[in-house]
Amino acid sequence: MRQVLWGLVFALALPAILVAAGGFYSIYRADQKDTDLRLQETARALSLSLDREIDKAVLALQVLARSPHIASGDFEAFYRQAETVSLADPSWISLFEPGGRALVNTRIPYGSPLPDSNRLNVLRQVQETRKPHLSDLDVGSVSGRSRITLDVPVILDEKVAYILSLAMGPDAFQTIIRDQRIADGWNAAVLDRSGKIVARSRSPEQFVGQFASPYVREAIAAAREGHLQSVTLDGIPVRTYFSQSPAYGWSFAISMPASEIEKSVQRSLFWLMILGGVILGGILLAALLSRAIAKPVDRLVAAAQALGRRQEVPDAATTRVLEFDTIRRALGEAAAELRAHEQEREETLLRMAESEARLRLALNAGDLGSWEFTPSTGTFITSPACRANFGRGADEPFSYADLVASIHPEDRQGQADAVAQAVANRTDLHVEYRAIWPDGSERWIRISGRTRTGADGQLSMVGVSQDVTERRLADERQALLLHELNHRVKNTLATVQSVASLTRRSAENSDPRAWNAFIDRLHGLAKTHDLLTASHWQGALLEDVLKNELEPYQDAMRQRIRLRGPRINLQPSAVLALGLAIHELATNAIKYGSLSVPDGKVHVTWAVTAGHNPPALLVEWVESGGPSVKQPERQGFGTKLIQRGLAQQLGGEIKLDFAPGGVRCVVTFPITTLAPELSEEGEPQKRYAS
Repeated sequence: MRQVLWGLVFALALPAILVAAGGFYSIYRADQKDTDLRLQETARALSLSLDREIDKAVLALQVLARSPHIASGDFEAFYRQAETVSLADPSWISLFEPGGRALVNTRIPYGSPLPDSNRLNVLRQVQETRKPHLSDLDVGSVSGRSRITLDVPVILDEKVAYILSLAMGPDAFQTIIRDQRIADGWNAAVLDRSGKIVARSRSPEQFVGQFASPYVREAIAAAREGHLQSVTLDGIPVRTYFSQSPAYGWSFAISMPASEIEKSVQRSLFWLMILGGVILGGILLAALLSRAIAKPVDRLVAAAQALGRRQEVPDAATTRVLEFDTIRRALGEAAAELRAHEQEREETLLRMAESEARLRLALNAGDLGSWEFTPSTGTFITSPACRANFGRGADEPFSYADLVASIHPEDRQGQADAVAQAVANRTDLHVEYRAIWPDGSERWIRISGRTRTGADGQLSMVGVSQDVTERRLADERQALLLHELNHRVKNTLATVQSVASLTRRSAENSDPRAWNAFIDRLHGLAKTHDLLTASHWQGALLEDVLKNELEPYQDAMRQRIRLRGPRINLQPSAVLALGLAIHELATNAIKYGSLSVPDGKVHVTWAVTAGHNPPALLVEWVESGGPSVKQPERQGFGTKLIQRGLAQQLGGEIKLDFAPGGVRCVVTFPITTLAPELSEEGEPQKRYAS
């Protein structure tokens, strides 16, 4: 128990420490990422500010370059105009010829001698490109002070006639840094294209004009913006963020002291130590609790051992832990219930023995043998009565292989298929076959069984066997008698046919088709008679009656005639009457209706209706796709036969509708005409024909 408690404490503490450390690290990384993003955006915005400030000066020079005084050559007037232009302070404006001769310089009074420009390469570049040019930080030849020069071409008559220059001191860019209010301890700087410091927030008077650290210059040369760890020129470790202006290539850099980053890490470590202290306190508390829990647990173990030995669990003093006291009482109650269950078990075993004896007596009284077969293992267990059904003695071994060997060779495949289907579909087994006894005699055996799944998940079959030889002999005798009856009835029908042929002479002069119709009716009646004979005059399925009459007119795809309805078993009288009616409808459809054309169709549906009292069977015949139907002028012999025959024999009702789209006939007769299969089992099993 102590080991489990300690394991539980460490299982909770270690993940908590790891999760906390991961959380603090994630917070630190998120803060650092947020700082990086914020300062990078600041550097980018300030680099754009550099471009805007320079663009202002360029715009001012471009406006000044369009002065009419330059075009007229009145340079003194232009001098006075240039002095009034408001630009960054300190700054001054100069006007040069492309060859470098100075014409105007607002830093020197007009008329004073001016030295030629020593920036001939820059002037030539502006003349050739006709675009403004911004120089890096350098020292002026006249003033001797640090400056940045902005040169703009003056175009007259599509030629660069002059170069207008603006010289600015670094203080003009120092204002941009002061406006940003950089935090104390931080540093911001403006760098020209060469990496020289143009303006700086900390000690500008000391570092303006010097090159930035090599790390910063290398980073700017490698990428337009980014950040890096570096050291300032005054020796302070910093994290520097830089961005290069897109228009003029100058850069703005802002540096955060590394000490501020370390403060964030220290805060995370501080809270992590606090969490560790709390967890350590929990471990100490767990040690105390383990001592208090282990003793009552030992008592519970002793009680459980007494229960395992089927001894009475002794009462003990309270453990001061509600759950432990509840467990101890439960163990005591379990010991008492266990003794009661043992007594009940003995009584149940006694009752089971009596029940098994009664079952064995019932099986013996019905000459039934019991068996159990496990397909996966081949185990076959049989009762003495079951072995006797196959001519074996009560104590004689009888395996499943012996059973298969005793089955008549002609019946073995049927038995194997029935067993396989019952096992595969989990259905009941009902099969009869001939068994050959060891003495050579044949006996008919009926096997009934049911699949079941044991507690171990293994599938098996249990059932009974019965010797049905006497019943089979009786069935054969009955079949023989029925066959004889069928033979006699057919002879009777043949006699009727021969007598009816005598009437042909009189019918030929009036209506020759009457004779053919009479013969066809006799043939249909004979087919229906055969259907009843096949079921031993126990009735026939309504679907079989319909197929018996309509199958000759069905197409290969079985779409021309469609039958649909539940499984209905008719009495023999109903089979004869309904078969004759369907024969007449089919004959009419072949001659005049939908079956007289290739695309015609016949749909027959039936159902047991609950709206009648008592319930009735409704059969509906519908033709479609045939010639247009007209109402007959007189009632034919077939129609009379349908109506009178069904009405007299079944007590039913017939409705004929000669609609233009096809004949529709609805036959309704009481449910009493159905065979016992329906009245005994209630609603019949649904079976539909396509």
